[in-house]
Amino acid sequence: MIDDLDWDHVRVFLATMRSTSLRQAAEKLRISHPTARRKLGALEQQLGLRLFDRRSDGLHPTLEAADLQAAAEEVERAMLSLGRVAQAADPDVRGPIRVTLPDIGATDLLMPDLVRFTQRWPDIELELMPSYDLVSLDRREADVAVRFMTGGKLPAEHLTGRKAGTAYRAIYGEKDEWIGWYGGDKDREWIDKTPFPDFPIRGAMSSGWLQRSACAAGLGLTRLPCFFAEPLLKRRTEPEPAFDIWVLVHPDLRRSPRLRLFRDEMVAAVRRLKPRLEGRALRGSDAPSAKAHT
Repeated sequence: MIDDLDWDHVRVFLATMRSTSLRQAAEKLRISHPTARRKLGALEQQLGLRLFDRRSDGLHPTLEAADLQAAAEEVERAMLSLGRVAQAADPDVRGPIRVTLPDIGATDLLMPDLVRFTQRWPDIELELMPSYDLVSLDRREADVAVRFMTGGKLPAEHLTGRKAGTAYRAIYGEKDEWIGWYGGDKDREWIDKTPFPDFPIRGAMSSGWLQRSACAAGLGLTRLPCFFAEPLLKRRTEPEPAFDIWVLVHPDLRRSPRLRLFRDEMVAAVRRLKPRLEGRALRGSDAPSAKAHT
C-alpha cells in the first residue's frame, strides 16, 4: 500500500533523479548497485508506476517521475530535519562526524589537529571527504563543512558557523615563466596584475598539487596559498589575502555536543595557524625577494 512507503526506497528514487546513472546513485548512498536496483523496482511496484525508462544508455525519468520528485523532496526535507533534531539532542560525545574540506586544507593545514582530535576523543569517528564542491549540509551529505570562501563571499544565510581565519597567497618559483592555471586569456587577466606581466605561460595545470610539484621541479612561477607552498617553494612576492576559512554546520545541528566540540576545536586550530596562513612563518634567507622583470 502507498501508506506503507519505505523512505529508503524514496531515497534511492531521489538519488537516481539527481545522478547520471543508477550506479552513481548507489555510490552516493553507499549501497551496492543491485541493492539500488531492487529498491527502485520495489518502489515502482508499490506505486504501480514506471518511474524510469530502461534504455541502452541508462535510465531516463518518465513524466510520472518528474511529477513525483517535488513531493518526494518534501518528504526528504521532513526526514532530514527529524534526523538533525535527533542528532542534536544526543547528549553523548560519541559517534561519527562527516567532514568535507578541501584536500590541501586537510593534508597541509589541519591534519595534525584532526589527528589530535581523534586521539583526544576516541569515541568520535571522523570521516573526511576531501572536496571543493558545495557538499550539501541540508541533505546530510556531511555534518561539518570547512570552506574556502573567496572574494569576501559569505556562506548561505541558513547555515551557522564561524570564520576561523584568512589565508594569504603569493607567487612562488625560480624560473621567469608562468605555469598556467587555465591557459590563454583567463590566465592573462590575473597575470597582468602581478609584478611579472611579461613572463610567458608554459602550459596549464588546474591543480594546486600539480603546480606545487612542477614549480618545485623548476618549471616556472605559480600563485599558491602560503601555507601550501612554504617552505618548499621560494617566494617572489609579498603575501596578499586570498580566501576566508569558515567552519559550518546546519543550524539544526548546532547544539549537537560532538559537532560543537569539533567545530570549536577546528576554529581554534585555524586561529593558532595564523602565522602560516599569512605567510609569516618564513625568516632570514627564506624571506620573499620580489624582483621586477627587466
